[in-house]
Amino acid sequence: IAYASFGPQTQSKDKETLTVGIMAGDKRTDKQWKIIKNNAKKEGLTLKIKTFTDYTQPNAALSSGDIDANAFQHYIFLNDWNKSHKSNIVPVGETILVAGRLYSDKHKSIKDIPENGTVGISNSKVTQGRSLLVLQSAGLIKIASNVKDPTVKDIVENKKNLKFKELATDQLVRTLPEVDVAAIDPSFIVGSGRSIKSAIYVQPVDKNTHGGINIIATTKNKKNSVAIKKFVKAYQSDNVADYIDNKSGTGEIAVWKGAPKVQ
Repeated sequence: IAYASFGPQTQSKDKETLTVGIMAGDKRTDKQWKIIKNNAKKEGLTLKIKTFTDYTQPNAALSSGDIDANAFQHYIFLNDWNKSHKSNIVPVGETILVAGRLYSDKHKSIKDIPENGTVGISNSKVTQGRSLLVLQSAGLIKIASNVKDPTVKDIVENKKNLKFKELATDQLVRTLPEVDVAAIDPSFIVGSGRSIKSAIYVQPVDKNTHGGINIIATTKNKKNSVAIKKFVKAYQSDNVADYIDNKSGTGEIAVWKGAPKVQ
């Protein structure tokens, strides 16, 4: 079991170690975590990063003690996880928000989406709800008011009679020539060589997007540990925010309290 290792007080602070679970990423993700690890090292904390390829893994690993914290999910996903798994995972710090975006190869404006048009949307539980909320924000659909993490079954108004094509998240960019509009994570847009600025709609950051804010999470018995607090501080630093907002090219925004504004 991997717990934060503090060691005797007479030993160096460098003995303090925390294992953090994240989703496997790319060079941009690696660079971001290098900055975070360097920040942590200055606080006497060594971060060990463990990557996962399935969204069900980081919380399971956290509950079993294989990792000490994770940074991959938003509030909505964590709330659903805790309910369905009766777990005691808690958020300890906000990180980023992926501003929802809609893309189209056929239309230049949301107004141009036709009757009976086709919408590309993720079939993943992790991202479908957020995508539908972006479509609602754009005025294309309405979702049942009491649902925070919707699926297509929760659409209560669809005036244009739009048809939904549910696909693997990493396949959505490829379908842009075939659909009228698609809700696509900016990282996949950038990965395909497109500009994130080519979106025909960007969801405003407001109270309605709070559930989509990503978080650092740990278990209740570790949330007040010195190591966790050092990790949160290392992440929520100005140099990390600068990289996320201005250099990563992912479309993510640093949203923790006190984070500098996007330049």
